[in-house]
Amino acid sequence: MVFRVLVAGALFLLTVWTGAVGVLWAAEPYLVFNTAMSRSDAAVPDAKLFESRAFQNGDGDLLNALLIKHADQANRYWILFCLPAGASTQVRDVQSRMRKLWTVGYNVFAFDYRGFGDSAGSPTEPGLYDDAAAAYRYLIRTERVPAERVVLAGHSLGSAVAVDLATRVPAAGLLLFAPIDSVPAVASRVYPWAPARLLSSYQFDSFAKASTIDLPVLMFHGWQDSYMRRSDARRLLAQFKGPKLMAQTGGGHHHAGFDDSAVLYRAMATFWRPDF
Repeated sequence: MVFRVLVAGALFLLTVWTGAVGVLWAAEPYLVFNTAMSRSDAAVPDAKLFESRAFQNGDGDLLNALLIKHADQANRYWILFCLPAGASTQVRDVQSRMRKLWTVGYNVFAFDYRGFGDSAGSPTEPGLYDDAAAAYRYLIRTERVPAERVVLAGHSLGSAVAVDLATRVPAAGLLLFAPIDSVPAVASRVYPWAPARLLSSYQFDSFAKASTIDLPVLMFHGWQDSYMRRSDARRLLAQFKGPKLMAQTGGGHHHAGFDDSAVLYRAMATFWRPDF
């Protein structure tokens, strides 16, 4: 009798676990991209500060973009900002971060990946890489920004997009806010009870690509980052070949680097001092 109860309990737990793993597998696109959230908490950009732009990606999808620049913008660095999952330029928090980067002395160009915000198309891993390359081409060719004045930046999932872009184009450096090392690695930390590495169909593997990049790299890592421990962030940073710096800040994963403008300015000025 006891044996039957134990077997029944084990089968029940196995059924629950299998169901939970199945739900996790089915929800992967939502968890990785979360495009629905990119249309929430929308705010009309302040027309006195922001300028709207649009450009096509390699598949012909029209992507929306937003820029904020200084009147004396010719010699300033431009931050090409690859946004995190669930974000777009219509989101209030994104506009606030663009404004903060502008306030400390930089021009900023951010864009919406395919399927995010009001941009056309559906997201894929190669698609997001293509969108970033298209944004870079637009900034170079249309806004006529020299490559040596472009800092490739990304937050969370966007950090992996920026890292991939850095393997393909010349730039002034790489700016990473709460970066991830790879989607499977992050998933294994967030869902330790599941075979997350086996389930992951997306990679966004910055750890594997970092050793090919010889650019100045600045990484902001927030205390109590639930996706990347400090040791994980340090291992990722060590992979890059060029000069590098990690700034430890508050804000956790979602606000690392943006919780203190003075810290943001001092760290960024290490490699890309604004020209005032």
